[in-house]
Amino acid sequence: MALSTVSDVKSVIGVDMSSADETAITNIFIPAVDAAIKNYLGYELEYSSSITETLDGNNEEEFYTKVAPIVAVTSVTEDEVALTEGNQDNFVVYKAEGRVRKTNNKRWSTIRLQNVTIVYSGGYSDSEGTAEDIPKDLKFISAKGAGKMFVTAAALSAQQPTGEVKTHTADTSTDANFNLVRQESLGDYSATYESIPNLINQGILNEMDMRVLAKYKRQYFTSASILD
Repeated sequence: MALSTVSDVKSVIGVDMSSADETAITNIFIPAVDAAIKNYLGYELEYSSSITETLDGNNEEEFYTKVAPIVAVTSVTEDEVALTEGNQDNFVVYKAEGRVRKTNNKRWSTIRLQNVTIVYSGGYSDSEGTAEDIPKDLKFISAKGAGKMFVTAAALSAQQPTGEVKTHTADTSTDANFNLVRQESLGDYSATYESIPNLINQGILNEMDMRVLAKYKRQYFTSASILD
């Protein structure tokens, strides 16, 4: 399940579109924006009912799962020994952060390869009853980014004649209309045009998007003595 839908994109940009454009938004634009969001945050957000991760022992008190938030933990094993969740037992789970921490000041095993396994469900979903709904700000950024891509494509497409657009190497008899003029004037009249190439080259996420997403980034803490 994606972080937003075609309906969300339509609501954000306020336009209707053809079925072909809706397919492009669903299959290309939304997945591209969602991938950028996940890459920025560093973990998967979309819900999965059964996830198995095998990790290396790291001699640390905690580890982070690849999907967050955690919905429920089915099992955790370390060196093939089943562990029990609970403050008085082996580990506790910080679900919102996707963080699993050993109790009683203990650490996950000294460095060993692929010796810790966790089975769990996690991520956001608007349709899965046990999972949290996709946060509205995440959904908005996903829809807005996909809408921006669509508007850029539509702006370029609107300048072209109907039918297939070809280079003059392929077809010298048909004019296209790739307007790359940034500014023009005629007497007292002047106009500055948006640059389609510049729009295409803009980042999928802008600075404002990243500010909104910052609260979902995981915070890695260290000792006060190191920070001093």
